[in-house]
Amino acid sequence: MKELRIKVDTNEKIITLIEDYKLVERYIETSDESIEGNIYIGVVKNIVPGIKAAFVDIGQDKNAFIHFEDIYKTKHEIKINEKLLVQVQKDEINQKGAKLTTNIKLTGRQIVLLPNTELITVSRKIDNDKVKEKLIEIVKENLPSGMGAIIRTTAAKATQSDILEDINRLTKKWKRIEEKLKSSQEAPILLGENSNIIESVILGTADSGMDKIITDSKTENKKIEKFLKEVELENKVKIEYDEEVLDKYKIKDELDKLKNNKIWLNCGSYIVIDKTEALTSIDVNSGKYTGKENLENTILKVNVEATVEIAKQIRLRDISGIIIIDYIDMELEENKHKIIELLEQEVRKDRAKVQIEGFTRLNLLEMTRKQLYGKSE
Repeated sequence: MKELRIKVDTNEKIITLIEDYKLVERYIETSDESIEGNIYIGVVKNIVPGIKAAFVDIGQDKNAFIHFEDIYKTKHEIKINEKLLVQVQKDEINQKGAKLTTNIKLTGRQIVLLPNTELITVSRKIDNDKVKEKLIEIVKENLPSGMGAIIRTTAAKATQSDILEDINRLTKKWKRIEEKLKSSQEAPILLGENSNIIESVILGTADSGMDKIITDSKTENKKIEKFLKEVELENKVKIEYDEEVLDKYKIKDELDKLKNNKIWLNCGSYIVIDKTEALTSIDVNSGKYTGKENLENTILKVNVEATVEIAKQIRLRDISGIIIIDYIDMELEENKHKIIELLEQEVRKDRAKVQIEGFTRLNLLEMTRKQLYGKSE
């Protein structure tokens, strides 16, 4: 069972993904519109060799920036006032302008189209070699010359017809952008808009069993209906209206817990999540739990329960970047391996890309996670 439940207020939308009657993902879309994913013709305004970056006017209050390494992939030197075709990789944060890339990506249900490369790759979550080979063969035979693609996890369960429809839809979208590019004399100018968070979540979940979208806004439902028709999902996903959309499955209680960085575990122990600009640290504390067995077994029990909760919270809060977990110290190496194996098992439920590096010399577990939709709170 999967549902999207969306509450629409004047200044924000709360998007929740429910799996088996439990809240597993939550995103907040504010009235301050995100430009992440937007495609522009930008104008180079400043080149700063010291930080190996250039600043580009894309029509926002602050100039965006792009790394030289990204530009040099296009095999040319840039100049002041030069026009660049760019996509917003990250929204501006505090005093820092938006981050740009010249590697354009158009996201669909089954693939991500890469117009400027012939590279074809497959999601790491598809681990069957025969399935990988078949998908690469289908995409390679049907992609226009000069284009590449990332084959998404959902493609593994899709029909060949579904994949071809996705390729056709995305290549048409790229042609429209190219036509605007050729006809536009002005710069900076917006060529293509990103999908909003609701549309992105629909694309990421509709082919993996999500069959219902419930909102408390009839206006929002009409927008979603229009989008579902555009991506040919109108017969697959039902739309419903419910004034008390977040009242089921203890969603409100779970959302309230996300306001705290201290999360209590059933055993009486707790974890503390602290976000900084550089990384996220998660500290496991024994709290009130003392246990009735030897110390090592007591510690293992706490760390096991903490691991399940940590994987859940990382997904719920859409935590990204470097994550350091400070477990209660374990003496036995086999217990550390058990924790790593359990964490690997739990993060398989996560739709984001997660990499577990293991324990460091200081007994800290290091992992990384890619953020799904840019803004989670």
